[in-house]
Formats: sequence, C-alpha cells, structure tokens
Amino acid sequence: MKVLIVFEDKNVDNLFVPILCRGLQAIGVEVECSVEKFWNEDTFYDIIHFQWPEELVGWNNQNAHKIQQLKDRITFLKNRGTKFVYTRHNSRPHYYNAITYTAYDIIESSCDTIIHMGQFSYNEFKQQYPQSHNVIIPHHIYENTYNENISKEEAREKLGLSPDKFIITAFGKFRLKEEISIVIKSFLKFKCKNKYLLAPRLLPFSPHARNKNLYKRYISKLLYHTSKFICNLYSIQADNNEKIISNQDLPYYIIASDLLFIQRKRILNSGNLPLGFLFKKIVVGPDYGNIGEILKESGNPIFTPDNTGSIVQALTQGYSLAQTHKGKENYLYAKQHFSLQYISELYRQTYTDLIQRP
Repeated sequence: MKVLIVFEDKNVDNLFVPILCRGLQAIGVEVECSVEKFWNEDTFYDIIHFQWPEELVGWNNQNAHKIQQLKDRITFLKNRGTKFVYTRHNSRPHYYNAITYTAYDIIESSCDTIIHMGQFSYNEFKQQYPQSHNVIIPHHIYENTYNENISKEEAREKLGLSPDKFIITAFGKFRLKEEISIVIKSFLKFKCKNKYLLAPRLLPFSPHARNKNLYKRYISKLLYHTSKFICNLYSIQADNNEKIISNQDLPYYIIASDLLFIQRKRILNSGNLPLGFLFKKIVVGPDYGNIGEILKESGNPIFTPDNTGSIVQALTQGYSLAQTHKGKENYLYAKQHFSLQYISELYRQTYTDLIQRP
C-alpha cells in the first residue's frame, strides 16, 4: 500500500501531518508527504490523503484556473484507480476566499472516505452529504515531539513570568475582534486575585506593520504600544497576531500555564486540546464542534461562546480543577484515546478498508 499525504512538511508550525507520517511509517505504511507530487508525480498511489484544501490551491489564492486544474487532476488520478481520503480539520476556511471555498466543495464531494475527529463533525457532514462514507478518528497527541521534561519553574523563568500567578494561556491567533473582546471581558470578571492572562497572539496591531502608507503604519504602532500598556495594567501579557511561537519555545508556554483556554467562538477542532492534555493541563473551551464533545466527555469545563457569564463560570471551574489531579487525568485520558500508535492503526485500517472496497 502506497500513500501520499498532500501536505508540504517543510518549516511548518502545525506538526499534525509530520507526526502522523511518523506514526504510519512506524507501523509499516509506505507514506510520503508532498503537494508537488500530487500535481506532477507519475508514480501510482493507492491512497491520496488530503488534509487542508488550502495546501492545494494556496492559502490566499486568486487564480481561478487552479479550480479546474484540481478537478481535472482528481478525475485523472481516480481513473487510474487511486482512492481519495480527506481529514476534515475545518468546516470552512478561516478566512473567506471564493476559490478556497470551491476547493473545499470539490474535495468534500470527491473523496471516497471522509475522516472526522469527532461525532459532531460526522453528523454535520452527513447532513450535507448523506451518501458519503465517513469514519471517526480523533486528533492524535503530539507525543515524543516536544520537550516534556521542563519544570513549571523553568518555563516561567524563561518567559519572565511570576511563580505565584494563576496563569491562563490563550494560545494561537485571535482571528476575530469578538474573540479579543469576550476573552478580555471574561478574564477581568474572573475572580482570582493572582490571575494572569498569557495571550501571545492577541493584539490585532503590529509594531512591524508593513503597510506602505506611513500614516497607517504609525497608527498601527501607536495602537500596538497603547494596547500593550493597557494589557500590562490588567495582568495581561499580549503580543501581535503575527507573532509565531517556535516549536522549541512552545512547550515553555504550555508548561508555564495552569489552564489552557481555547478562545474560538465556532471551531470544529483544535490542536490545543490534545496539546494541553499531553502536558497535563486543564483545558477550557467552547461547547461547540468536536472540542465541546471531547471536553464534556473528559470532564473539562465548557462555555457558551459570546456569553461572558458562562466563560467566567468555566474559568472558575478550571481554577478549582487545577488544584486537583485533573491535569494528570487528562494526560491518561489522552494516552488511552489519542496515542499516536492507536490513531495510526485506525488510519491504516481505514486505508486498507478503502482499498478493498469495490
């Protein structure tokens, strides 16, 4: 069995695919990761496995011809006998682009098997494509990837964080202004005298604005520094949303935290959930998508998006759980349900079943 995962695995900050490839190779699956080989390789692959449609047409593509090329390429490869799999990371692209939206439609309707990371996604997709063949395979944990042996004291010292604070970390980019507003409001109302919010990509303004208009660049810098000053007054450490956390620094942010907060309003999946469980953290997130499903199943706090009172209540529950062994329970839960070997075996079985299907 020869598998091509359509993904460019060089210099990536999301390690989902490279880790999955490692897991599949460890159990004997012949797998490659490449976008170029999808478009140009003559080698026959039994399975071509799509991840994000953006990898195929570009993350901000304005070339409408790419859509017809995608249709033609899939038709050509199907006629050769290749089967197609799609892991549904997102319901839709994070940012609207007509070409990207069309690419999602093509891949969703063309693939022989759709893999979902939870029942929510499975049910949602089945409503749109009743005849589709669907499988649930959860998001694997990032085991044997990051330095898991850093102490909380080391992590906080490296990041310049006080050892006596209760640190809530909202990791990842804030995509909507509403997310920024609701997180800050909820944090300020959360009653905890030593609270501290660590949000490395919260600010929509950048001190390194690349706008050609000098006035707009000046305003962006002014807003950035003003926002940082205000954040510091309220025990919020924030930076701009263009900031990238390296894979070497990432564990320091997670380990320094007492609680991981998923700030999305409506999101299907989040790597922050298995990441938090791997590092024995409490995770608080929205009661939506596969995230809400897994948090409820594992006994972690959930909230109603846009409801400040609900978020404050979830943070309060998270604070109480952080004083218990819940973090270790999350780790054991993840090792049982999301281990790389277990998830890789599920993928291999899915590939095998598909090849044998008439």
